Amino acid sequence: MTTSIIEAPRNYIIRNAQLNWARLDKPVSPFGTEQYELQIATDSKDVAKEWTANFLNVKEKDGMFSVGLKRKARKANGEDNGKPKVVTADLQPLPEGVMIGNGSIGNVKVYQYSYDVAGRQGTGCSLTAVQITNLIEYAGGSSDDFVAIESEAPAASPVASDSVTSGDLF
Repeated sequence: MTTSIIEAPRNYIIRNAQLNWARLDKPVSPFGTEQYELQIATDSKDVAKEWTANFLNVKEKDGMFSVGLKRKARKANGEDNGKPKVVTADLQPLPEGVMIGNGSIGNVKVYQYSYDVAGRQGTGCSLTAVQITNLIEYAGGSSDDFVAIESEAPAASPVASDSVTSGDLF
């Protein structure tokens, strides 16, 4: 029987994962706590089983299996926790300004530890590092589908404001 609590803290490396929704440059605050985020995904049931056996919270939707990973921006004592390390396939830092796009492939290192807080026990996971092995660079939204058009001033209202009386509203 697999337990949901890890016996000793460890680093776990997840290989060849699809990377989505990377927020690794600056923290986001979706629920009031600043954190770095990354979603990993696969379409392989075997890989999903391996991730589950290694204490990751795997979710399935439309034949894809995904795991949300995060790293708190601040330690419990309030000190900066540092960003996750992000490197290229040849272990060089990801160039400044380059953003990881959905569908990139990479290896992900997480630190796993057991916790027992307020009667809840389990295995915690903190995103430590990402190695991008196949980068799909995020280029941002595009306006290519739109064509510039001339703007027209709004037409005057067909009903003059002084022609409505209180009895005419209903």
